[in-house]
Amino acid sequence: MRGKYAGEVGEFTEREGARPARPPNGYLPYGDRKPYVVADSLADLTGPTHGVVSLPRHLDWSGRADYDLSRPARLAGMYKVVLSEAAGVDDLCTWLDGEMLLRLWPSLWLPPQLRRRWEQRFPELAAARTVAA
Repeated sequence: MRGKYAGEVGEFTEREGARPARPPNGYLPYGDRKPYVVADSLADLTGPTHGVVSLPRHLDWSGRADYDLSRPARLAGMYKVVLSEAAGVDDLCTWLDGEMLLRLWPSLWLPPQLRRRWEQRFPELAAARTVAA
């Protein structure tokens, strides 16, 4: 039986002549197409550094949009969300703090394309990551 399970679990035969799926010519992975926003200056980032913050839905639709900034994991999580989902520079300036970003940068788990764009604009972020390593 071609193209279906041949009887035993885990045994699968490919259809005759089938080729592995390949992306179309010119295809870029999602991370290369996503329009990540980068601030103009770290000094412009004057967001909150303490308290409980509630992000708007366009940034965090997870149902856990309240972030207690005294909890390191929640603080880092908020920065990751804002960096990844910011619709414009205003989002970055409202929710992020430049000094805090510099401190958190080495420990943030970010898409490589986002990290590269920020580190190209702000070499001090790349340096912070190198020093922490």
